[in-house]
Amino acid sequence: MIPLHLLIAIISAGVALFAGLVSLFTGLHREGEKVDVVFGLLCISIFVFLIFPPVGFIIHDNPPYPALIIVKRIFHVLFFCLFPWFVNLYTGYKSKTFPVLVAILYSAGYFFMAFAKGSIPPLWIKIIIVAIAVIIVHGFIAVKYQFKNGEKIKAKWFQAAMIIFLVLYVISAIYQINIDYFRKIYHIDLFYPINLFPLLFITLMGIRLRANSIQKLRLEKVLRSKNRQWESLMLHMQLIVVHTDKSGKLNYINPFGVSLLHYKSSDELIGRSWYDYFLPVPEAGNIREIFEKAIQEKESMPQYKNIVVTKDGDEKTITWTSELTFDGSGAIEGLMNFGVDTTDQENAFQQIQNMKAELEKENLMLKGEPLPEWMQQEIVGKSDAIVYAIQKAKKVAVTQATVLLEGETGVGKELFADLIQRSSLRNQKPFVKVNCGALPSELIEDELFGHEKGAFTGAISGRKGRFEIADGGTIFLDEIGELPIALQPKLLRVLQNGEFERVGGQQTIKVDVRVIAATNRSLSSEMKNGKFRDDLFYRLNVFPITIPSLRDRKEDIPMLVQFFVERKSKKHGKVFKNINKPDLNHLIQYDWPGNIREMRNVIERAVINSESETIRLDLFYQTLNNKDKLHSSRSLEELEKEHILKVL
Repeated sequence: MIPLHLLIAIISAGVALFAGLVSLFTGLHREGEKVDVVFGLLCISIFVFLIFPPVGFIIHDNPPYPALIIVKRIFHVLFFCLFPWFVNLYTGYKSKTFPVLVAILYSAGYFFMAFAKGSIPPLWIKIIIVAIAVIIVHGFIAVKYQFKNGEKIKAKWFQAAMIIFLVLYVISAIYQINIDYFRKIYHIDLFYPINLFPLLFITLMGIRLRANSIQKLRLEKVLRSKNRQWESLMLHMQLIVVHTDKSGKLNYINPFGVSLLHYKSSDELIGRSWYDYFLPVPEAGNIREIFEKAIQEKESMPQYKNIVVTKDGDEKTITWTSELTFDGSGAIEGLMNFGVDTTDQENAFQQIQNMKAELEKENLMLKGEPLPEWMQQEIVGKSDAIVYAIQKAKKVAVTQATVLLEGETGVGKELFADLIQRSSLRNQKPFVKVNCGALPSELIEDELFGHEKGAFTGAISGRKGRFEIADGGTIFLDEIGELPIALQPKLLRVLQNGEFERVGGQQTIKVDVRVIAATNRSLSSEMKNGKFRDDLFYRLNVFPITIPSLRDRKEDIPMLVQFFVERKSKKHGKVFKNINKPDLNHLIQYDWPGNIREMRNVIERAVINSESETIRLDLFYQTLNNKDKLHSSRSLEELEKEHILKVL
C-alpha cells in the first residue's frame, strides 16, 4: 500500500505539472501577463522538487544530507522564493521588501542545510520557519491592499489561500517543536502538514487565474468591438481629436485631424510637441500654461479657442474641449482634446466687422444746418416759439420767482427746468427733482417732507424730505397737477412761509427753497373741477412759461433729427452719412403727438435698425401704416418684432 505522504506527493506533482504548463503557455503568449509566468515557474519548481529522487516529501533527512537531497531542495527553495513575487503581481502590491527578505532568509537556510552536521532540530529549519512567517505576513498585507483597491473577488480567493497557509504553518510549527514526542508515541515518521500547502494553493489559485483568463478574453472581445466602433467614429467624424501626454507630445490624432492639418499620415505627427509644431509662437506659451495648470490641479480644461498652424503654414481657428486622461493606476496620463474647425465662421464674422468698421469711417452729412452755438444743451431749435420760451426762461432764471412750466407731454419741460437752474444764482446749490405723478399718494408726503422716527410702522429712524435736502437751492416738482388735494395745503404753506413739519413730527422746520413746477394739465380747468386749490395755483403761477409742442415748430424738425441721429449713433456705435429727402419730409409732416420724446425714440429705433450709410425709417412707416392695429391690443413692441422677423 502506498504511504499517505507519497500519495499526496504524486497528486501534488501531477497538479503542479498541469497547472504550470497551462500557466506558462498562457503567460508566454503574446498578450500574456507576468503573473501567469511566475505562477507557472512556481508550479514547475514544486513539480521538480516532488519527482526528484527521492520521490515525494523527504521524511528521513537527518543531517548531514546527501547530495541528492541538497540538489532536490534547490527547487523547494525556488518555490518559496518565487511565492512573494507572485503575491506582488497578483495583488498589485508594489513593495519589494518582503520578496528580497524571503530570498535572503531562504538562501541562508539553504546554506546552513547544505553544511549541517548533526544538530536536531537543525538551525536551517528554524530559519525556514521564520522565512515562511514573513511570507504569510506579506500575503495578508497584500490581501488588505487588494480589498482597499476594490478588487474584492480576487482578494477573497487569495485570502482563502493565505488562511490555509497560516493554519498548516501553525500545525507544522507545533509538530516541529514536539517531533520527538510524536515519534515516541506513534512510532511512525509523520510528514509536515505544511507540505499540503502546494497542492491546495496551486489548485485554488490555478482555478482563479484561469477564471481571470476567461474574463480577460471576454473583456478583450468587448474591447475589440468598442475599438471598432471608436475607430469608425474617429474615421468619419468631422472633429479633430488629439491626445497629448503631460509634456505636450502628440500620442494620437484622428484621420480628420491629419487631413485638416494637410498631412498624409499620422506617423508624420506622432511624437512631435503640440506647442512647438502646431501653435503660433504668441499663443504657444499661453496654451502651455493653461495645460500645465489643468494637469497640476487635476481640473478639466475650460472650453477655449486658438489658432492651429497647418503643414502649409495656413492658420485654422479651432474651438476646443479638453479632458484629462488617466492610466491604470489613476495617475494623469495626458489630455484628450476635441476640436471644431470654426475658421469659416470666424472669417465671415471678421469680414462683417471690417465692413462695419469701414461704414463707421464715413462722415454724417445730413441735409440740415449746423447747430447754433447759443443753443442750450438738448434744447434744440431756431423757431420763434422755442426761442421765445428760452428767452423767458433765461430772464426769470436770475430771480428768486417761482416758475410754472406748462406744455404737452414730451415737450422738454425738465430741460427748461435745468436751463433755469444753470442760469440762476443758486446754480451751485442743491437741485432736487420730484415726479409727483410717479409716487403713490400715500408716500408723496413722506417723500417731500420726510418723517420722524416711529412715525409709522417701519420708520426705525428719521429721514429728511426733498424740501429739507433742497434747502438753499431749487426743487423741481414735475407733474404738479397729480399732487393729492389733501397734501396741497402743506405745499402752499412751504411756498408762503418756507415752513413745514415732518410726518409724525411736532417741530417746525424752516427752509429756503425756490420752486419750479411743471404740468401737462390745464391747472385752471383742474381748479374748476375742484381737483386743484385756487390759492396754490396763484402761488405757483407767478411766472408761467408755455413750451411749444413739436407740431407748432415744424421748422425745427430737421435740426432735431440731425441732433438725435448724431447722439444715438454715438450711443450705439454707428455712423451715418445722410437721410433721404422723402424720409425727412415725412418726419416734418407728422403731427408728433408724443412730441420730442416720441421723435427721440423714432430716431433711436431707426439708428438701431439701419445697416447702410443712410438712416432708414422702415419701422416708422410700419407704425403709420398700421395705425388701426396700434389702437388694438397689439403693442408697438409686437409690431417691431413682426417687422424684424419679416426682414430677417
